[in-house]
Amino acid sequence: MSLKFDVIGKKKGPLSLEYNWNKLALYALSVGANVEGELEYVYEKNMKIIPTYWAAILGFEEFTDSYEYGQSLPDTLHFGFDIDYHKPITKTEGRIDYTIELLDIYDRGEGRGSLAEIQAEAFDEEGDKVFTLVTRDIDMSTGGFGGQKPPKYPVEYPERTPDFEVADHIGPNQAAIYRIDNDPNILHIDPDFAKLGGFDKPIIMGMCTVGYACRALIKTLCPGRPEAIKALKVRFTNTLELDNPVKTQIWKIDDHRAVFRLLNAKTGDVVLNFCEVELF
Repeated sequence: MSLKFDVIGKKKGPLSLEYNWNKLALYALSVGANVEGELEYVYEKNMKIIPTYWAAILGFEEFTDSYEYGQSLPDTLHFGFDIDYHKPITKTEGRIDYTIELLDIYDRGEGRGSLAEIQAEAFDEEGDKVFTLVTRDIDMSTGGFGGQKPPKYPVEYPERTPDFEVADHIGPNQAAIYRIDNDPNILHIDPDFAKLGGFDKPIIMGMCTVGYACRALIKTLCPGRPEAIKALKVRFTNTLELDNPVKTQIWKIDDHRAVFRLLNAKTGDVVLNFCEVELF
């Protein structure tokens, strides 16, 4: 397939996303929230929202999957994303309106693919901008076309032990729950399809592991206040099979910023790397 550079800069939308407590609770359960200790995420009484819901639901619903710029979908991998909240979202039922724009397509080199940056700007029912999401996808089949190299987004970790380390577990049914209202890609549930993709067994969705990391950030940096999350930057660096222990390592930079990563606790492989969080 050939990339369509004329799509760069063209906006799609406005598109709409309706949400309610049922969807928010299902998302929370799909990223490991427990009734014991995290009831506010799964019970409609005094409910709170895990903020990575917005990156997950937009990232699948109408974002890169429907923004066609000549990419080969079987060869496309989620590289990472940034989300910036302009105001906390605390309503547990409503509508989000948003536009999508392809910002640019970069050349990572022959055999390394192209990298596309796609942006969504989201507004609440009052017309206030609530968040901006930029997702980055690699199409491994289209590198080496002579284009501009992608910008670097360096994240440095302090040379000390983490200030916090939160242990958790990706259960055997986690992908089955996550795919109900988020990403139904059969790579995450069909063993035969997973083998076609070169995996021994189904793997967990990268965005699902982001939800695990976000829960760890809230527990340690802003307990009981998920609305305090102002911005997240995440890179996906390894796959993870289901039914595996994970741990999130967090280093505080100051009262409003931290860097973090999520590891496969069994192998030490870094699943989410070069990650940052900012608090309001």
